[in-house]
Amino acid sequence: MKSYLLVPKESIETQARPGVRGTEQGERVLQRTTALQFMISGRAPDMLRSLGLRSATLPGRLPEVSRPPTQAKKKTAAKGRSRKNEVQVSVNNDGPVMEPATASEVGTYRHMPLIGATMAHFTSEQAERVAKEELGRDFEFIPDTVQLTFPGPVSAGQMGPRNQGLSSLVNREWPEECGINSAHAQGIKGAGVMLGILDTGVDADHPEHQNRIIQFRYVSLFPNSPHNPARDVRGFDPDGHGTHVAGIAAGEFHGVAPEVDLYVASVIESESIRTSLGRVAAGMEWLLHQFSRPENATRPAVVNMSLGFPVQPPQGVSDMEYRLNIRALQTLLRRLVDSNVLPIVAAGNGGAGTAGYPAAFPEALSVGAVDFSRRVASFSASGVVNQRSVPDLMGYGVNVYSSTERRCNNQAFYERMSGTSMAAPYVAGLAALYRCRSPDLTALEVRDLILDNVLKLPKTPSGRAGRGLAVYK
Repeated sequence: MKSYLLVPKESIETQARPGVRGTEQGERVLQRTTALQFMISGRAPDMLRSLGLRSATLPGRLPEVSRPPTQAKKKTAAKGRSRKNEVQVSVNNDGPVMEPATASEVGTYRHMPLIGATMAHFTSEQAERVAKEELGRDFEFIPDTVQLTFPGPVSAGQMGPRNQGLSSLVNREWPEECGINSAHAQGIKGAGVMLGILDTGVDADHPEHQNRIIQFRYVSLFPNSPHNPARDVRGFDPDGHGTHVAGIAAGEFHGVAPEVDLYVASVIESESIRTSLGRVAAGMEWLLHQFSRPENATRPAVVNMSLGFPVQPPQGVSDMEYRLNIRALQTLLRRLVDSNVLPIVAAGNGGAGTAGYPAAFPEALSVGAVDFSRRVASFSASGVVNQRSVPDLMGYGVNVYSSTERRCNNQAFYERMSGTSMAAPYVAGLAALYRCRSPDLTALEVRDLILDNVLKLPKTPSGRAGRGLAVYK
């Protein structure tokens, strides 16, 4: 069984281009529903459907095919050969055990029009071969085999055991220098801005988040399976990391931008702290679908991500396969920028010389971590990748206080965590404040505004802190 992300070559090989504009606000807001159209993107689902693959967007178990596999094989044997597009069903049992599949299935697909891609999961080797023959000229078949990891919280030498904080602090801890208190005093708290988060989830009933409606989607371990469909449910978080991130960016009592509208996709499991390109793609497609609703199409948006690939391919993965995954991830970020959405990513927690992707993509605003004394954290990743210096700038990421999961008796917990995963939502919150103040600015204009208004860190070693500390001015 093999899974691929099918991305049109016309999009993966080109740089980001502005989509259709046309608003009454100086023509600055992209229309998300028209910005992401590709000439050939619809060919993939049509072709896969003709091969017998079933749509994974349909709920529930799929019906049996009309002709059993044994009959198909006998008929083909009698003819001596099969037509080019006549698929014989077989199940490949090689490789790791994955989501159960019935022998009657040729495979499944999930079309994601807003990011211009299609996920395809083949249980038939012949269907896979025919699809590559028919679509290979126009589409990259990117194996969904390289796992992304996220920079989970690290020990900064000052942090006690997890779950040590049982209640909320009286006041926010953000220093005066960062401008958050000043923004809030002026009534700028993120209202009207949409903030998307791709992480482990969010505890929607935590006191930090319970007074708002959070649009939430759980993307399953098998995002291309009709048997395990993605679900829009009340927000939950099996790890606490996503709840902490959401609290930093948008928590009611401690968040940088407490009045944003939150859209959270759970794409990372707590046990492995890993995810796949397919799950991230499905999460992004859902976010863009939410952002593109008629009532949201011209509203400003920001997306926070704490996940990525290392610079070098992991063991057992070819360089070509790895590069394909990286190019696909970059294409997904381009789709966000094309849609007037500002992507903000954590630089990573490997220290100096460990910068990876997507932090190294020019489409992303990459964030390293400093403590509240403006000293660069030893774990904060930095480096030069393809002549691009990482990170772009810094955020507070050492012993940051925020919400985490509740206990069975409904007792809320707050923790101090450290990591670039904490610094990124701080910057995402600042971006939401800027977009709240100036909703007619494009995502790229807001990015430039943030970079131009940093607080310089002159005593920091060269290349470790980007432009400086992100602040609101």
